[in-house]
Amino acid sequence: MATKLGIRQRRVHAKKGIGMPGDNSHILDVARRLRKLVDAPVLGGIAVYLHGGGRSTVDLDLYVADRAVIIAQLEAAGAIWDQENREHVLDGVRIHTVSSQEAGVEIQGNSTIDGVRVVKLHDLIAIKLLSGLNNRGRSRDIGDVEDLIRLVPLDKRFAARLPKAIRTEFKALVDAVRAGEESGPSDRRF
Repeated sequence: MATKLGIRQRRVHAKKGIGMPGDNSHILDVARRLRKLVDAPVLGGIAVYLHGGGRSTVDLDLYVADRAVIIAQLEAAGAIWDQENREHVLDGVRIHTVSSQEAGVEIQGNSTIDGVRVVKLHDLIAIKLLSGLNNRGRSRDIGDVEDLIRLVPLDKRFAARLPKAIRTEFKALVDAVRAGEESGPSDRRF
């Protein structure tokens, strides 16, 4: 998926408003344009943001059933393949494709939020939770689920919409988020 950005690349992205805290506007504009041209819903940080999480990101992740079809659609839309970083780029936005095997979830549909085709919330949470649990270095995915629990808000009843294999972990995250909210900032020990 995402590659690490060098300092020069970060500065270029910052000038375009990409990845600045709270500013996903340029990436959202690209995602809106792609909605009509590419048959793939958004997942990842932009999907978290659109579903109500407080997330900024530097790239656009697309869920693909057939990677060859989506790559052809991306390139017809003007995206250029960056061989070195193994990603497409459109108007400075890095675009990654994620298959159902890579996501660990076969999505059950999508919806449109703010003009962007996006995976449904239960699929997004399943993808994020599986990624965070199964991949070292993906703790941000667990944090995204915690943010969605807190901000949407979600409770343990939502677990019924998730694959059985991750319901227990989701419920434990709900308990942890709620316990943190109850303790308040003055009760937390670092």
